[in-house]
Amino acid sequence: MDETVKKITKRMSPKKNRKRRKEECSVFLSYRKRKSLWERISIWKEDIICIYQRLRYGYCYRDTWSIDQWFLTVVPNMIHDLRINSHGYPGSFEGPEEENIQKWDRILKRMEFLFREANEDTCRKKNPYEKEHDLAREEFTVKYGMFGEKLKTEDEIAREKREHTHRLYMMSDVPEYAEISEKWLAAEGELREYRDRCLKQGMVLMTKYFWNLWD
Repeated sequence: MDETVKKITKRMSPKKNRKRRKEECSVFLSYRKRKSLWERISIWKEDIICIYQRLRYGYCYRDTWSIDQWFLTVVPNMIHDLRINSHGYPGSFEGPEEENIQKWDRILKRMEFLFREANEDTCRKKNPYEKEHDLAREEFTVKYGMFGEKLKTEDEIAREKREHTHRLYMMSDVPEYAEISEKWLAAEGELREYRDRCLKQGMVLMTKYFWNLWD
């Protein structure tokens, strides 16, 4: 058997395709278990509608609640499957067949990687201060309330009632939590910039090879 055919056959192997756990984009609502039986029955009716819409149109109205998240969950899965099961490569590629196959594999792999990195849920980079910040947040909530209600003075409470305003206190307003809050926020900003760069780079690749994303 030709070496190229062997490699294509290996890439199409169902066993290999099963190795990677795909990110889920469920049609069902994640918080349904917390609802009462009657509310869940109502949700089930909507589930059926969404299943029908997914079957007929390829998406449902719940997907439109967060098209960005839908895209960054579903499209990388599709690109992954295309790469694993691909039979060829873009006709514009010049060079030996084996090199073209490997080149197309690298491009699809890179595209998948960039879109997964753009997704906060699948991004490999995490905020190094996440755990410390969560613990500090829990402590802050116990001491002062979720929005620092216990930090308010009697004058502030009276003014809020009089002016119909509401002051929110954050961790950064309390000296003992200000440092971790600032570190966490700075790291979050860097992560957002990184994910945004990945998204833009992924889009550049997708735009360049958009008409080749078929098999």
